[in-house]
Amino acid sequence: MKYLLISIVFFLFLFPAHAQQRFEPEIRKFEILDSISRPDTGQILLYGSSTMRLWKTFSQDLDGYKVVNRGFGGSEMSDAIYFFDRVVLPLKPSLILLYEGDNDLNNSKKTPEQVIRDFHAFMSLVSEKLPQTRVAVYALRPSLAREKLMPEQRIVNAGYKKYCDEHPQKAFYIDLYNTLLTENGVPNGAYLATDLLHLNEKGYAVWAKATRDFLQSLSKL
Repeated sequence: MKYLLISIVFFLFLFPAHAQQRFEPEIRKFEILDSISRPDTGQILLYGSSTMRLWKTFSQDLDGYKVVNRGFGGSEMSDAIYFFDRVVLPLKPSLILLYEGDNDLNNSKKTPEQVIRDFHAFMSLVSEKLPQTRVAVYALRPSLAREKLMPEQRIVNAGYKKYCDEHPQKAFYIDLYNTLLTENGVPNGAYLATDLLHLNEKGYAVWAKATRDFLQSLSKL
């Protein structure tokens, strides 16, 4: 734990300008919204990259649950860490549904091991600052636009699952990777938007079902 917290501090010292300049307008919008009408604490928080940001039907898909969406497109796990205090901490969510890591591999060319380490650092932040909050991390999803990254995605997913298996009271793994593949094991274009990267309506229907199934199973624990 101590090592991870030191790593987080070092990261924030080394890379603040990049993260702040890139996402500052979007983060400020969140802060303005929350200053006008702050969401209730204890909700489910959608946090992560554009897969979360573009989930426009989340309220209907997760009807019956109190959910707030704070996805910001193009973000990486390191950005989720950087903006934790400004975006996550004030909301004090009971559960964080997290999707990060895909852009890390593609945009920043991080290794799977780096992504997994960043995920560990994120979990360390949650444990330190929101000890009652649980986290469910989604498997990185396959897409035709990033088909070449599938081997790396599988390594990251295995790392996510391993962590969740080792921390069953705090962390959970939502795995819909194979569901988004064809019978031949390639990304299913029927679930993808025209950019062959993001999910379309059918893709979000699969995403929403996996999420609801998880939430229902969680309520029984």
